Amino acid sequence: YGLAAFGLKVPDSVPLDDWAPKLAGSPLRNSAALVATSAAAFLAAERGHNPKVRDIYDAMIYCSTCLSVGYADILPRTPAGKLIGTLLMTVGPALSARAVDGHAGATVSGRTQAVQEDILKTLQDILAKLDAQPANSLVSDREDASPKDRSSAPSENVDRAAGSDGQQ
Repeated sequence: YGLAAFGLKVPDSVPLDDWAPKLAGSPLRNSAALVATSAAAFLAAERGHNPKVRDIYDAMIYCSTCLSVGYADILPRTPAGKLIGTLLMTVGPALSARAVDGHAGATVSGRTQAVQEDILKTLQDILAKLDAQPANSLVSDREDASPKDRSSAPSENVDRAAGSDGQQ
Protein backbone atom coordinates (compact mmCIF):
# COMPACT_ATOMS: atom_id res chain seq x y z
CA TYR A 1 0.00 0.00 0.00
CA GLY A 2 1.40 3.38 -0.99
CA LEU A 3 5.05 3.94 -0.20
CA ALA A 4 5.30 0.61 1.60
CA ALA A 5 5.33 -1.02 -1.84
CA PHE A 6 8.71 0.66 -2.34
CA GLY A 7 9.93 -0.31 1.11
CA LEU A 8 9.43 3.24 2.39
CA LYS A 9 7.31 4.61 5.19
CA VAL A 10 6.51 8.25 5.78
CA PRO A 11 6.98 8.94 9.47
CA ASP A 12 3.84 9.94 11.33
CA SER A 13 5.59 13.12 12.42
CA VAL A 14 5.79 14.40 8.80
CA PRO A 15 2.94 16.92 8.45
CA LEU A 16 2.01 16.40 4.79
CA ASP A 17 -1.22 18.41 5.12
CA ASP A 18 0.71 21.39 6.46
CA TRP A 19 3.01 21.46 3.43
CA ALA A 20 0.36 22.38 0.84
CA PRO A 21 -0.21 25.97 2.03
CA LYS A 22 3.54 26.48 2.36
CA LEU A 23 4.14 25.24 -1.19
CA ALA A 24 1.43 27.52 -2.54
CA GLY A 25 2.95 30.54 -0.79
CA SER A 26 5.94 30.91 -3.16
CA PRO A 27 5.11 28.62 -6.06
CA LEU A 28 7.88 29.70 -8.45
CA ARG A 29 10.62 29.41 -5.85
CA ASN A 30 9.20 26.11 -4.62
CA SER A 31 8.94 24.74 -8.18
CA ALA A 32 12.61 25.55 -8.78
CA ALA A 33 13.57 23.99 -5.45
CA LEU A 34 11.48 20.90 -6.24
CA VAL A 35 13.17 20.46 -9.63
CA ALA A 36 16.67 20.96 -8.18
CA THR A 37 16.13 18.62 -5.23
CA SER A 38 14.35 15.94 -7.22
CA ALA A 39 16.95 16.13 -10.01
CA ALA A 40 19.74 15.45 -7.51
CA ALA A 41 17.77 12.56 -6.00
CA PHE A 42 16.81 11.22 -9.44
CA LEU A 43 20.44 11.33 -10.59
CA ALA A 44 21.55 9.47 -7.46
CA ALA A 45 18.84 6.84 -7.98
CA GLU A 46 19.27 6.34 -11.74
CA ARG A 47 22.99 6.84 -12.43
CA GLY A 48 24.57 3.53 -13.30
CA HIS A 49 21.15 1.90 -13.81
CA ASN A 50 19.76 4.06 -16.59
CA PRO A 51 21.83 4.84 -19.70
CA LYS A 52 19.64 7.88 -20.45
CA VAL A 53 20.62 9.58 -17.17
CA ARG A 54 24.30 10.48 -17.57
CA ASP A 55 24.47 13.80 -15.71
CA ILE A 56 22.51 16.34 -13.67
CA TYR A 57 21.18 17.93 -16.84
CA ASP A 58 19.49 14.71 -17.93
CA ALA A 59 17.97 14.41 -14.46
CA MET A 60 16.80 18.04 -14.56
CA ILE A 61 15.18 17.52 -17.97
CA TYR A 62 13.26 14.53 -16.65
CA CYS A 63 12.23 16.27 -13.42
CA SER A 64 11.23 19.58 -14.98
CA THR A 65 9.14 17.92 -17.68
CA CYS A 66 7.34 15.87 -15.03
CA LEU A 67 5.90 19.17 -13.78
CA SER A 68 3.93 19.54 -17.00
CA VAL A 69 3.35 17.11 -19.85
CA GLY A 70 6.46 14.95 -19.59
CA TYR A 71 9.07 14.35 -22.23
CA ALA A 72 9.00 10.53 -22.53
CA ASP A 73 12.63 10.29 -23.69
CA ILE A 74 13.91 9.54 -20.19
CA LEU A 75 12.03 7.03 -18.08
CA PRO A 76 12.95 5.89 -14.58
CA ARG A 77 14.18 2.33 -14.19
CA THR A 78 14.79 2.04 -10.44
CA PRO A 79 12.07 1.91 -7.77
CA ALA A 80 13.43 5.12 -6.21
CA GLY A 81 13.41 6.85 -9.61
CA LYS A 82 9.83 5.74 -10.18
CA LEU A 83 8.86 7.06 -6.76
CA ILE A 84 10.46 10.43 -7.53
CA GLY A 85 8.60 10.53 -10.85
CA THR A 86 5.33 9.68 -9.15
CA LEU A 87 5.80 12.45 -6.61
CA LEU A 88 6.68 14.96 -9.32
CA MET A 89 3.76 13.98 -11.53
CA THR A 90 1.36 14.20 -8.60
CA VAL A 91 2.45 17.49 -7.05
CA GLY A 92 4.27 19.12 -9.96
CA PRO A 93 1.47 20.17 -12.32
CA ALA A 94 -0.51 21.91 -9.58
CA LEU A 95 2.61 23.63 -8.26
CA SER A 96 3.80 24.74 -11.69
CA ALA A 97 0.32 26.02 -12.54
CA ARG A 98 0.46 28.18 -9.43
CA ALA A 99 3.93 29.37 -10.45
CA VAL A 100 2.64 30.53 -13.82
CA ASP A 101 -0.48 32.01 -12.23
CA GLY A 102 1.58 33.79 -9.58
CA HIS A 103 -0.32 35.25 -6.68
CA ALA A 104 -3.37 35.92 -8.84
CA GLY A 105 -5.21 32.99 -7.29
CA ALA A 106 -5.06 34.56 -3.84
CA THR A 107 -6.19 37.99 -5.01
CA VAL A 108 -8.85 36.67 -7.36
CA SER A 109 -10.67 34.92 -4.54
CA GLY A 110 -10.71 38.19 -2.57
CA ARG A 111 -11.91 40.14 -5.62
CA THR A 112 -14.46 37.48 -6.42
CA GLN A 113 -15.91 37.79 -2.93
CA ALA A 114 -16.13 41.59 -3.28
CA VAL A 115 -17.79 41.29 -6.70
CA GLN A 116 -20.27 38.74 -5.35
CA GLU A 117 -21.14 41.11 -2.50
CA ASP A 118 -21.65 44.00 -4.96
CA ILE A 119 -23.91 41.87 -7.13
CA LEU A 120 -25.92 40.78 -4.11
CA LYS A 121 -26.34 44.41 -2.97
CA THR A 122 -27.46 45.46 -6.46
CA LEU A 123 -29.99 42.64 -6.64
CA GLN A 124 -31.31 43.51 -3.19
CA ASP A 125 -31.71 47.17 -4.26
CA ILE A 126 -33.60 46.11 -7.39
CA LEU A 127 -35.84 43.84 -5.33
CA ALA A 128 -36.56 46.65 -2.87
CA LYS A 129 -37.56 48.98 -5.74
CA LEU A 130 -39.76 46.31 -7.29
CA ASP A 131 -41.43 45.58 -3.95
CA ALA A 132 -42.14 49.31 -3.50
CA GLN A 133 -44.04 49.55 -6.82
CA PRO A 134 -47.55 48.20 -7.22
CA ALA A 135 -47.61 45.14 -9.44
CA ASN A 136 -50.06 46.60 -11.99
CA SER A 137 -47.91 49.73 -12.53
CA LEU A 138 -45.33 47.68 -14.38
CA VAL A 139 -47.97 46.27 -16.72
CA SER A 140 -49.63 49.65 -17.33
CA ASP A 141 -46.25 51.25 -18.10
CA ARG A 142 -45.70 48.62 -20.78
CA GLU A 143 -49.20 49.07 -22.22
CA ASP A 144 -48.71 52.85 -22.40
CA ALA A 145 -45.61 52.45 -24.53
CA SER A 146 -45.99 53.44 -28.16
CA PRO A 147 -45.93 50.73 -30.81
CA LYS A 148 -42.57 52.05 -31.96
CA ASP A 149 -41.16 51.40 -28.45
CA ARG A 150 -42.27 47.81 -28.73
CA SER A 151 -39.54 46.44 -30.89
CA SER A 152 -40.64 44.83 -34.11
CA ALA A 153 -37.03 44.17 -35.03
CA PRO A 154 -37.34 40.38 -35.14
CA SER A 155 -39.98 40.47 -37.88
CA GLU A 156 -38.08 43.18 -39.78
CA ASN A 157 -34.93 41.05 -39.61
CA VAL A 158 -36.82 38.07 -40.99
CA ASP A 159 -38.15 40.21 -43.88
CA ARG A 160 -34.64 41.49 -44.66
CA ALA A 161 -33.15 38.00 -44.54
CA ALA A 162 -35.84 36.67 -46.85
CA GLY A 163 -35.32 39.44 -49.41
CA SER A 164 -37.68 42.12 -50.63
CA ASP A 165 -40.09 39.64 -52.18
CA GLY A 166 -40.27 37.49 -49.04
CA GLN A 167 -38.35 34.56 -50.56
CA GLN A 168 -34.94 33.31 -49.56
